[in-house]
Parts: sequence; C-alpha cells; structure tokens
Amino acid sequence: MHKIAQVTLENEMDLILAHKRTMKLAELAGLSLSAQTTFATAVSEVSRSILESGKSGSLLLNVDTGQGENYIVASLTNERSAGGKEKEGLEYAKRLVNKLNVSTQGSVTQVELFYFISPPFRLDGNKLNEWRMLFRNEPPISPYEELKRKNEQLQALSENLQKSEAQYKTLTNSLPLIIFSLNNEGFILYANEWLARYTGQTIESLNKNNWKTVVHEDDYDAFSLILKNDIAKGASVIKMQSRLKNKSGEYYWHQISLSPFKNDKDELLYWIGFIVDIHAQKVVEETLKDNYELKQARQKLEDNEQTLKKYIEELNRSNQELQQFAFVASHDLQEPVRKVLYYSDHLLDRYSDSLDGKAQDYLKIMSSSSHRMRNLIKDLLLFSQVSKEKIQFDQVDLNEVAKEVCADLDLVIADKKAVLNMEVLPVIHGDIGMMRQLFGNIIGNSLKYSKIDTPPVIGITCAIRDSYVEIAFKDNGIGFDEKYLSQMFTLFQRLHGRDSYEGTGLGLAICRKIVDLHQGRIWAEAKEGQGAVFYVSLPAGLQ
Repeated sequence: MHKIAQVTLENEMDLILAHKRTMKLAELAGLSLSAQTTFATAVSEVSRSILESGKSGSLLLNVDTGQGENYIVASLTNERSAGGKEKEGLEYAKRLVNKLNVSTQGSVTQVELFYFISPPFRLDGNKLNEWRMLFRNEPPISPYEELKRKNEQLQALSENLQKSEAQYKTLTNSLPLIIFSLNNEGFILYANEWLARYTGQTIESLNKNNWKTVVHEDDYDAFSLILKNDIAKGASVIKMQSRLKNKSGEYYWHQISLSPFKNDKDELLYWIGFIVDIHAQKVVEETLKDNYELKQARQKLEDNEQTLKKYIEELNRSNQELQQFAFVASHDLQEPVRKVLYYSDHLLDRYSDSLDGKAQDYLKIMSSSSHRMRNLIKDLLLFSQVSKEKIQFDQVDLNEVAKEVCADLDLVIADKKAVLNMEVLPVIHGDIGMMRQLFGNIIGNSLKYSKIDTPPVIGITCAIRDSYVEIAFKDNGIGFDEKYLSQMFTLFQRLHGRDSYEGTGLGLAICRKIVDLHQGRIWAEAKEGQGAVFYVSLPAGLQ
C-alpha cells in the first residue's frame, strides 16, 4: 500500500476537499469521468457518515499494486464504531466500489474502499512519487484549503520533530557517554540520562550551582570558562580534561568536548557537548610518566653513585697517601730536629760563657723553634696514626681512662692547683688508646687555657641520650668566642698566639678524628672569660 495524499475530516469544507482529491487520484489513475465520479461518490458517502456521527476522522488515498492487480484505495478512519446512518453509507458505498473492508479496534473503525484500475502506463515508484508531488504542489481552490494544507504541513512537521526528538533521546541514552547542550549563557538546555546517572543531580541543580558540586575544586577555574559568555566564539571545538564526582563521592577523570551549533547565517545558537570517562587512560598515562621519571631518577642515581664511588676511591687514595707522607715525613724529620736540639742545648750549656749576649739569644730562639718543631712532628705523627685500620675495639672503662690521663697530667694539675670533679662514667665499646688521647687532649686544653689568677676547676659529667653516652668537660678558663667554633676542630687552627699559649693546633683536630672513627660527635659551647664546655657523644653500645 502506497500513501499518496491525506485529508482530515472535521467539517463540511473537508468533504469538498475529500471529493476533489479523490476525483484527482482517479483521474491520474486513468479512470473515465463516470468512474471517477463513482469512486468519489463512494468516498463522500462514507466521509459524510463520519462527520454526521459527531466525531473527527481522516482520509488516506493510497495505491495498492500487490497480487498482480492495481487498485486505488480510500482508507477512512472513524473514532467510533459504525452504526445507524453510518451503516447505510457503507452499504451504499459497497455497491459503488470493487471491494470494501471494515475493521474495528476498540472505538476506532477503519473502512477501506478499493477501486480497480488498469492504467495504460507503468505504475512504478517514479509514477507514485510524481502523483505525490502533484498533490503536494496543487494550488488551493479556497483560503480554507490553503489554511488546511498549512495546518496539515505543520502537524506533519510536528510529528516528524517529535519522532526525531524521540529518536535522538533514544540514541543519546543508549551511548555510554554524557551528551548535553549549553546555551550562550552556559546553562544546560538538554542532557541525556547518563548525566543524572553519573552525578545523581538534575539539570536544574547543576544550572543553579554552576557544576560546583560536581567538578573538582582544582579543575573548576578552567572548567568555569566554558560556562561564561566569553567562550572562544571562533573555536571549532573546545576540549579540556577535568575530574567529575560521581554519586558515590569519588572523582574520575573525564574528557569534555564542546562544538558550536550555528544557523545559516553563521550565528551561534548553542553548544553541543560530550563527556567521556578517561580515568583508566589517565591512570595509565600517570603510571607511565611516573615509571619514566623513576627510571630517569634511578639512572641519575646510579650515575651519581658511580661518580661518588670514584670520588671516594680518589679521596681514600689521597688520604692514604697523605697519611703515609705524614708518617714518613714525621719519622724522617725527627732525626735532624733531634740533632738541632742536642747541639743547641750543648752550646748553651758548655759554651755560653764564650758567646756574647746576642749569640746566646739566637741559640735560645733556635732551641725554642726546634722544640716547637719536635712537638709539631709528634702531633702530626699521632694524627696520621689515628686511622680506621689501626682502631681496635674493646670494652673500655672511661673511669680508668680518666684516672690514667689525670695521672699523666699530675705535675700540671699540681702546679696550677687544679680541681677535677668527675662523675661515674660508663663502659663503652671503643679503642682504649684513642680514648686516652681524647680525654688527654680535652683535659689538657682546659688546664692550658685556664685563667692566670684563678685555679682551674674541671667538671666531667655524663648522661645517656637516645642510646648515646654524652660526656661533658666543663672548665672555668678563659673561654672563647663561639664564632670560631667552625675552625676549632680543623688542622693547625689556633685562637691564641704562641707567645701566650703553647700548642700546634692539632689537638682538637685529633679529638674530632677519634670521635668520627667511633661514630660519634664532638662540639663545644663557650663565652669569652666565662669558661667552656666540650661535649663528646659516643654510641653506648658500639659494635
């Protein structure tokens, strides 16, 4: 069945249109004038019956080319079952046509009037389309017909739009992504079901809060640009990535794309948007990026490690060479210095009477310088001997170490009338010889740098802090300015001239080296004229 034309039946004017169009279709089908009138009369009788029933109906003019025979068919639909005068109209129409079919479904009755045709031309699709165009473009015979036609066109357009909108909604809801449209102010005009499914919010709520409850706060500033009036008007597509919160409160990465929809005048009507879940892709990208950065960092670390190993090897070799040099130099220098001391002292003892005063002063200066050289050589030799290779760890009673050091310094202690106050000290794991050197240097410093008119008072205390033994050596000597702390524990550093205090500047450097070898720490606190406190922190259970 091929539809050619349609007429809605609402009033008497529609009967005229129905008759006219029926006559026209019969004419196109090649029927004679009498046959045209017969078919049109049958259609008019049924159409009038529909109107007299008080209900509206419709007329469809069709062509049936099936089963080897051709018919023009008038299909009339009534919103109620036929009865009374309607049946009389059907009986009359039945005598005028070749076939008549009546079907009822609920309160709707459909009547089909078949009239046989045998056109002298081929009745194919092209011919049927030609007939449809004739009916569509046929000039109206009255203002009513024109209004009727416009109304029918509008109704057909409305139906098509509704079908198109229904199809669009069905299509967008079936796709696994969020589809929406925005007006020029950034408000949502339409969104498929996926937006509500994902966010749990309506279009109204999203428009009200401008998506703030959905977009991650770190991404909102960039996202809000697409909601403003100043969206890039010349852009063909706007794309961005943002984290959106789902109904469970979790944020996932999405790709957001906007495309402008314009009219024939290139004026922007609204924006069409797509939101696609790219969280898995984003996680993979971040993982690959992290792996790449990790590989880069690892490679850099390995390169630095190789460089560090090289520097350590060079430093160890240099230190070993310096130690060997210091040891050899110290031994080789001791003999000539010893001879200088011996002969200068011999000259002063045996031949001082034969020398004038100036010669005696020269000999005294030479002897004093030789003594300083001997002490310096001795300290250098001692410094070179303090090494990791020579350390011998054992249980060391620091009380015994302190007593032995005090016994060695007994003459100086007695001469200066010094007082030593010592707490009970612990037993540690260390090198006993190095501990004697450490205690001797620190206590010796306190005695050396005491005030001229005040007997030295030295206090040795101990405390356990975080598995470390912290020993404090406190004195009432001349002290020092703490700005010199950074240089006190380095080689050959002196805070006082040789004229005031003897020394080589190696004592505290040796102390620091000993403490470092024991994995400890040494530091000091002091004020000029108010004494000093030297602290030594050593592991309580060094292995």
